[in-house]
Amino acid sequence: MIHLVINSRMKNQKLSEAKAYTIDTDTNELVDVMGFLTTQNNGKKYNLDSTAGLKAFINDWYGNIPKVYRAFQTSPDATLSKMNSLNRKTNNRMINASADNISEMAYQKPNFEKAWGQAKSNGFVSDLGLERWVELAQSGKSSKISKPSLDKVLDYDPMVSPKDNLKFSQVDMPIIIKTPMGDYHLLSGNAELKGIMNMHGNAKVWYIDGSKAAVDNEDT
Repeated sequence: MIHLVINSRMKNQKLSEAKAYTIDTDTNELVDVMGFLTTQNNGKKYNLDSTAGLKAFINDWYGNIPKVYRAFQTSPDATLSKMNSLNRKTNNRMINASADNISEMAYQKPNFEKAWGQAKSNGFVSDLGLERWVELAQSGKSSKISKPSLDKVLDYDPMVSPKDNLKFSQVDMPIIIKTPMGDYHLLSGNAELKGIMNMHGNAKVWYIDGSKAAVDNEDT
């Protein structure tokens, strides 16, 4: 329930204007919101899709409540001013994030051993075996793909529900491989790819050229 509240609060902040709180606002709301904003702007990164990240955020949020309460008691006007400033800062960051280039998203290199479970459903990858797959995958590189290019990628399902909360978590780059037949296959990250495409119209993927590996196999 708290997970849903946190994500709802983040996602429902208006991108057009930030709400201005006043001293007449209910004290409990002021303290709760200030604690939340302070946690959001403390410089840490929280993966709210993971239990550990969620617990860390909640612990920091609740840990800020006593300090915020004392601040409103001792310096209500200054604390309220700081709160509205943080609210505007957070709102502006969300506006800018919606227009950020994909290179500024929190992409990370996939874990190829972990991806093996999905990747081996591809016949070519399965024939490589785990060890050869990891070796080949390591030779890949980060690449940019646009929506029109997805028409050439087999195994991409545009009907899959997009992954939520991509702006607030680390994102493993989806993996695309070129097979010996010259076809392109999506090996992992369909939901992530769909969500990023919905936001930006393009995405970063981990691209693997498998054609040379096929030649090596034929020579052995």
